[in-house]
Amino acid sequence: MHTDKELRLETKCFDAMKYGYLYGLNQRIPDEQFNKIKDYMKDFRRKDFIDGIIKVTGRPEGYRCLEKDVAKVEEILNITNTLEKRRKKIEDAFSNPQSKRKLKDKSFQWLITLFERGGTRPEQNLSRLALHSTKIYDPDDDFKNHRDIGQGTLFIYTPHGMWYIINNNRMGDEHPQNNVKTGDGGAIGYRLMYDDNVDTLIRICSEENIYTGKKLY
Repeated sequence: MHTDKELRLETKCFDAMKYGYLYGLNQRIPDEQFNKIKDYMKDFRRKDFIDGIIKVTGRPEGYRCLEKDVAKVEEILNITNTLEKRRKKIEDAFSNPQSKRKLKDKSFQWLITLFERGGTRPEQNLSRLALHSTKIYDPDDDFKNHRDIGQGTLFIYTPHGMWYIINNNRMGDEHPQNNVKTGDGGAIGYRLMYDDNVDTLIRICSEENIYTGKKLY
């Protein structure tokens, strides 16, 4: 089977209730190869998750493996671009303040481009997004510390996608752009379907900092 893509395992979904991240291949492989890893994969269905998939972001259904089995699958398939290597690159960059800031800034710029160019902007309510979220990242506690003055950003994972929320409630802001109600004003919100690369960029620029501010619903 010919493909220009490098074979690797990628995150397919995040389950907030039980499994955490589940992994799958980024492309189809021949049956004889797949049979070698089948013992480490499970054909997940809605019934396999607590309360169905209402607390799952991404694509949970299909052949997935747990994080503990990722290295074994990679070894069997001779995958060189491993999850461990990708994480090590980020860890190495974060070990130096200058390279850390450069990586975070670059990741954030990529995210802005991806959300603004490819995202949708449905009308929504922040409290509803928070209520149904699987997790909420608050880069640098910006939303927690500056919500009262109409500033801050959030990344919210929900069953229907990943949201980039920009508080837009200061005097002088262009309030007609708001499509997300916040209770104390409004925000601009972009939604993308779950994607492994977007998830990685969000985790880098937020440093996986979970929102701990005032209750959102």
